[in-house]
Amino acid sequence: MTSLSRVISGGFFVLALAAPAAAQTNPPPSAANQAAAMAAAAAAAAQAGQPVPYDAFVRGAVVQDGLIPIIHKSGRVYLALKRTQLGADFIETSVPSSGLGGLGPAQGEPYVAPARLIRFEKVDDTVVVRWPNTYTITRPNTPEATGVQQSLPSSVIAVAPIAAVDDNTVVIPASFLLGDVADFDASINFGPPSPGAYRLDASRSFFAVTKAFPENDVLRVDQTWQSAAPSFSRIDNAPDPRSLEVLMTYNFIQAPTDGYVPRLADPRVGYFTQPLINFSTDQVGIGRTIHYIMRWNFGKRTSSAPMRATNPLVFYLSNDIPYQYRNTVKSALLTWNNAFRKIGILDAVQVLQQPNDPSWDPEDIRHNLIRWLNTSSPAFGAEALLVTDPRTGEELNIGVNFDAVEGLAGRTYRYVVAPARGLADTASAENTFVQDLIGSIILHESGHDFGLQHNFIGTYAYTAKQMQSKAFTSRYGVSNSVMEYSPVNLWPKGTPQGDYFQTALGPYDYYAIRYGYGYIPNASSPTSELPTLRRWASGWSNPWTRFASDEDNSHQGGHAIDPRVVTYDLTNHPLEWCDVQMKTMHGVMNAVSQRFPAPGHSFDEARQAFTTPLTTYLRCASMPANWIGGEYISRAAKGDPGAAQPLSPVSLADERSAWTRLANGLFSEAAWHFNPNVLNKLTYSEWSDFAGGSWAYNPTPRHDVAVTTIINGAQNQVLSELFAPLTLQRIDDLQTKYSPGATMSLSNLFDWARGSIFGDLTGGINSAGPIRRNLQMAYAKRLSDMWISPAPGTPADAQALARIQLQQLKQLAGTGLQSSGLSELTRAHLEALSALAQQALDAKANIITLPAALRGQ
Repeated sequence: MTSLSRVISGGFFVLALAAPAAAQTNPPPSAANQAAAMAAAAAAAAQAGQPVPYDAFVRGAVVQDGLIPIIHKSGRVYLALKRTQLGADFIETSVPSSGLGGLGPAQGEPYVAPARLIRFEKVDDTVVVRWPNTYTITRPNTPEATGVQQSLPSSVIAVAPIAAVDDNTVVIPASFLLGDVADFDASINFGPPSPGAYRLDASRSFFAVTKAFPENDVLRVDQTWQSAAPSFSRIDNAPDPRSLEVLMTYNFIQAPTDGYVPRLADPRVGYFTQPLINFSTDQVGIGRTIHYIMRWNFGKRTSSAPMRATNPLVFYLSNDIPYQYRNTVKSALLTWNNAFRKIGILDAVQVLQQPNDPSWDPEDIRHNLIRWLNTSSPAFGAEALLVTDPRTGEELNIGVNFDAVEGLAGRTYRYVVAPARGLADTASAENTFVQDLIGSIILHESGHDFGLQHNFIGTYAYTAKQMQSKAFTSRYGVSNSVMEYSPVNLWPKGTPQGDYFQTALGPYDYYAIRYGYGYIPNASSPTSELPTLRRWASGWSNPWTRFASDEDNSHQGGHAIDPRVVTYDLTNHPLEWCDVQMKTMHGVMNAVSQRFPAPGHSFDEARQAFTTPLTTYLRCASMPANWIGGEYISRAAKGDPGAAQPLSPVSLADERSAWTRLANGLFSEAAWHFNPNVLNKLTYSEWSDFAGGSWAYNPTPRHDVAVTTIINGAQNQVLSELFAPLTLQRIDDLQTKYSPGATMSLSNLFDWARGSIFGDLTGGINSAGPIRRNLQMAYAKRLSDMWISPAPGTPADAQALARIQLQQLKQLAGTGLQSSGLSELTRAHLEALSALAQQALDAKANIITLPAALRGQ
């Protein structure tokens, strides 16, 4: 007989057949009796459902030694926990290793489920697998710790029977990982058209790969998600949409205990944070919640002297990144060493190519991967991937997913940049443009990997003249930070031109990295760092080190109030920059037929050459709305250098100027006059594909570009922002904070809107087109709704003004109807506006005058 031995190589189990020992036909009776007794005891215990002796259990099994040894036996997978590991803290991650082609979570995306602390605790002949609650800070063995344990719930994943034991080991089945531990259900069934279309099929789920290493375990489960009604699902890019194969990878690592000191966040500097409730003391600030920043642990420093990182951040470039982009990606990642070098951390960032080794696992939590995704339906350009210790914010694994769609950015150069600058479109110029874009995106996403949030006030730091200087932008970028969403820094022909993209770290990036990673002498706890951190964070009032993130950019719905905080703008005078962009884009769109399509090409090319600059045009036409009723926010703390008031008004003059831009660039008829010789060429090619999925062929309902519908959509979106209950409330409250005439009132808002939208009803309406008429009708309906059935939170002042506006609309429409030479369509439009206003006024009057008894029904 041969015997099995365990050989560990690179974390894998290799089955080795040992040479038979010297022939021994008659083993000692005592050994034979012992083996027979052991086998009999094991069989009896197994039959009774009791744990069997470990030595008997592993006979004939494959054992992978590692942090938690993994056992394969009889087609099943087990975890062999050391008794010292029972009750110990591990961290578990659930990350998909395969994607859904852009129609669901992507491979490597750690946001399906957060990293969680996990414990294995023995209870009788079972092991309870539990996620303990990690949302609090307490001191061990205190009444506060006891109170937290009693007050806040944990979560039990499974109660696993003990399969085998000895004095040192407890073996449990790993079958609980075959279930939906990650709650992938919530991700795959998210959104329309039919939530709940897919369910996990346990009969087609199995362990695909298991690996055990000294520092971690990797278990990959091959799941099948089934649907009885795939036609109601949005996922149509699988061979059989009824059955979707998903690889889910679980990593187990020992929870860090290396003395890492968390760092407290500051709202003046933008870091992702781990919030925790501090019950360890009552000496707290405004509330008990504290926020630790998310950051990489480069290793302990003992002085401010430059030293090499003892735990450098090593990025691996996945083997699916096209060869032509690898140097660009690597160079962008290494650019961050400039910021770390400045604070004394040398060789902080390193970049390696994924080895051509089948045993090297991209989903191993020890590998920080930059992936290149090839999706059928791109869902994003790129995204950062962060896995952190939920107790401290220490990053355990990071990376970037980069969609191959970004490689097509050369079309922007072809359709917008070259025409605007009067340049020839060459393959070399397009390649340079794409390489710079990819470098800027990698800089941005890897900035998230270091813990940095977006910075959407970054472009406000620089002037137009600086943006036009290549010497300036190559050193400082087109924004104060790579964490901004910057548009193409494009200037018209005849104007100096800086870099198109952010290819250098900005001054804010250096500032933020010092806050998160700078050495603070004699600091042994988060609170002991606070005096230095507060000083480091005091530069908010300097535009070069100013920060504002996503929440401050939520203008739609009325939440955001600072017009400086916005995406895809440039310069410290963004509306003036937008004036230039709109004029440039309009010229590019009207000249599309001079360049596109190229001979032999389809007219899809002309369509895309028109719609690409139209996106910039619409964004700029809508941007002035952010100034209406706006206030400037200062995040500076009291006593910071140059600190302004926390809130200060956008001046009435600036608001009026912004409204004039809205009136001329968005609401007017003249703004939307395009070359008919261009519009009649904007069609698309038709295909007849057997695949049948929307990813292959998903045309718009109309063969042309629906200019009227697109523009009316943009107009209504702005009206929704301007007349959102929060916006109306804020404008109504401005008079309580600022002196009369310093800023606008609700009366200004309604009067400006009436003049811009209904101003031509008494003259000129006969020459208006459908864009104008649709806008007028949409605004009239909005006024009607505000008076008859206002949205919750709408101020009474706004409702009263809506009533007056409806009365004035009826008068304006009536005056317009007295004009001679009205076309049938114009007369019908005016009569409809008049009728709508009258119906709204009458409906409200009827509601008000109903008897009290009826009003209560």
